[in-house]
Amino acid sequence: MMIYLILGFICLIVPLILTILNILNLFKKKKIKENIVDILIFILGIPLTIFLYFSCMFKEYNEALYLGGLEVDVHSPIASWSFPTVFAICLLGIISYCLIRIKKLKLPPLVIVGAMSGILICSIYMIIFIIQLSKNMISLAFFGVPYLILFPINYILCCTRAEIDIMKRYKEENIKVKEYNNKFLNKCSELLYNTDNWPIMSIIFMIPLIAVLICILVLFGQRPDEAIKAFLETSDWTLSTKISPPPIEYDGHYLCTVSLRGHKELVKPIRMGIRRGEKIVVNRQLCIANAFEDLIQERLPKFHYFVRYIYDKYGYPLSKHINTAVQADITYIIMKPLEWLFLIVLYLFDVKPENRIATQYIGKNVMF
Repeated sequence: MMIYLILGFICLIVPLILTILNILNLFKKKKIKENIVDILIFILGIPLTIFLYFSCMFKEYNEALYLGGLEVDVHSPIASWSFPTVFAICLLGIISYCLIRIKKLKLPPLVIVGAMSGILICSIYMIIFIIQLSKNMISLAFFGVPYLILFPINYILCCTRAEIDIMKRYKEENIKVKEYNNKFLNKCSELLYNTDNWPIMSIIFMIPLIAVLICILVLFGQRPDEAIKAFLETSDWTLSTKISPPPIEYDGHYLCTVSLRGHKELVKPIRMGIRRGEKIVVNRQLCIANAFEDLIQERLPKFHYFVRYIYDKYGYPLSKHINTAVQADITYIIMKPLEWLFLIVLYLFDVKPENRIATQYIGKNVMF
């Protein structure tokens, strides 16, 4: 129990505390444990953000969602085939930040401006990512999606503080401009050693840096405009341009269908079915249960009426309390003995039991 509390504190509370401290450090003259805060932001922020993103198990825009289950009911905010580009931009931004934050005045002005360009590219990309998530931020709060923007926000704050700090230190050091015999080189040197020019120069340096980055990524099979298409080739988000296939519903009103919300490795969905005109996911347990009901409705209508009454009275309210994949797994396992009993009855009293099972949920009215 204590381990879960510690993990919960690290994953849920610590990121919020670090974000608050980071905001305060941007404006306060006397920083609050600046080095420790910055280190923790990167050491915890990067792995937690990656873990949270992939734990949501987003699907691509061209895959149908399963509604009524326990999955996130939106598609991926970033196209998976664009991950190499996204990774490269983030890596460039992190390396650029580390250069400025750690090396500081040991770097020549040209390298500092180049690092500032890398930071700017990454910061713009992270702002786009935040905009992309903004559409579903509140509706997906239960899945922790708002936490996905914490590291991008903290990265931008850390970089802003680091850039302000290095420009201030460089001015205070009053480093002499290097002189060359060539007038053009002298002019370039004057521009580079003037820290007031660095923000504008970093914007200009973005162009060749982006060009080099694109050339490298193209060699690895990425498209030249992959950075933009990473957000555009998605569905359900702010910048999405694609239309996804219609969603498929898990019909979760009763115990057998609720069990389908469990982990697919256990409940083993086998195909799509039709129930009341809607597409649903079915597995063998559900088909057997429905085939059993179909049999007793055909042979013993009065007994079926009694069974249906008991099942509706107790099974339906109970199914409403099954809200997690683990609970659904347990329900599936508990229903196993009943599934075997239904199967035995079908094989004893039906001439073609497998035919009856196979024809469930193909468009006729069914009740399980």
